[in-house]
Amino acid sequence: MTQATTSAVRASLALAAVAIFAALAPRVSFAQATPPAAPATASAFAKIQGYVIDSVHSAPLTNAVVLVEGTERSTTTDADGHYLLDSIPVGTRRLLLLAPLLDTLGVGQMRTPPITFAAGDTHTLDMAIPSAERLVGILCTPAQRMRGPAAMVGFVRDPETKGPAIGAEVQIVYYITDLAGRKMLRTGSATVDSTGMYRICGLAKDMDGKVQVYRNKVSSGEVPVAISNGFLALRGFTVASHQTVVEVKGDSGKVRRVAKGAARVTGRVVDKTGKPLVGARVQLQGGLEVTITKGNGVFELDSLPTGTQALEVRKLGYSVAEVPVELSNAAAAKTTVTMTDAAPLLETMRVEAQVDKGLSKVGYLERKQSGFGYFFDGKQINHQAHLFSDVMRVSPGLIMQPTGDGRTNVIRDSRNQQNGCVNFYVDNSPYQEMTPGDIDDYVRPDEIVAVEVYHGTETPPQFTKAGGSSCATIVIWTQARVGTRSNKSP
Repeated sequence: MTQATTSAVRASLALAAVAIFAALAPRVSFAQATPPAAPATASAFAKIQGYVIDSVHSAPLTNAVVLVEGTERSTTTDADGHYLLDSIPVGTRRLLLLAPLLDTLGVGQMRTPPITFAAGDTHTLDMAIPSAERLVGILCTPAQRMRGPAAMVGFVRDPETKGPAIGAEVQIVYYITDLAGRKMLRTGSATVDSTGMYRICGLAKDMDGKVQVYRNKVSSGEVPVAISNGFLALRGFTVASHQTVVEVKGDSGKVRRVAKGAARVTGRVVDKTGKPLVGARVQLQGGLEVTITKGNGVFELDSLPTGTQALEVRKLGYSVAEVPVELSNAAAAKTTVTMTDAAPLLETMRVEAQVDKGLSKVGYLERKQSGFGYFFDGKQINHQAHLFSDVMRVSPGLIMQPTGDGRTNVIRDSRNQQNGCVNFYVDNSPYQEMTPGDIDDYVRPDEIVAVEVYHGTETPPQFTKAGGSSCATIVIWTQARVGTRSNKSP
């Protein structure tokens, strides 16, 4: 059998980017592609092989489906992005490429130019998804790119129906540094179209930010997003059309609405070496449910709202981890959270203007001017203290009582002669003590930006718990919420 290797067929699908994006009509998606069984080998057939490159991430494109149009021949790329298709019937045909990345870009599939397959031929064809820079050039207008060279694109779908979340609003918040070294807040937004796609153009390159999706008064979690290639961030979301909410009413009459549902998430928390971490505190961002990891690092949370949400994981000695999860009623979500060692923030890296912006955004500065409560921030906080309770020793009206474990302390209100109860809020979320004094295992002194302390009726309504109006309240703001790291945004 004669084999003619047609290396001249090597090409890049990046050259056909315009035609690719014109293929937004109904099409086969990656999820719908099921490689069929190979037919019997025969000398009348041809063969083709090559590599598929993910130019967006400068890496091989793995687990992508390559099909021969008009036939049942298909295969999947391996860890190196390599594919091999044999037993191809003779004739002029095109290859189709399907991958989750293409679905995220709104392309669905890519097609090669026509290839003539003769009996016994062996072709070599390398394919590449267009680069991030070229994709932004296709997705965004020149005027939009003048505001910033980067973009964020993806799809927003309903977590149950998988249909497009038409009309949902996607919002991004991040900081940029100007020539004088000052941090400046930047925002961007886009509306989800009839296909479920959104695109936010004009973003700064190499930035970190937070993204949230809003739909019919329902919101997703506040999810971290980054642009590391200078041009493009890809992020899909799910957001429900409606949610069940529980109203938690304080003695002051202030009502806090908390989303509930039937979704569930399970997972493990490990350190950077993969060792399970026991005693890590896992909570859904903005939710009431909280749990502590077991000896094998395993955790489970239920009664959660559906859609794209964010888990917040804390453990003393480790940096706070914010992990996005996709929650659905159909099945429990599974995730592994890897925590990194805490890196102390040097005092010289604390930028006062940036701190003030963050504290103003959460209302701290306004409350500080009200004359109610005790406030301390900046150098008033002992960031070198061993425990959070040690930091609080400077606050009048509070006493520290050892728990008996020789390590942690229970914080009591000395002005309340009945039970000395103290309520905690960390980054605007109620903190529920699992064991007395475990706030010392949750908040690190070096991550604290500001603290508010209230006694009894002087507590603002938003920090008043039902049945707890006589208790003291400690409100803690950390770097994770206020955003004081020099290389991170809130």
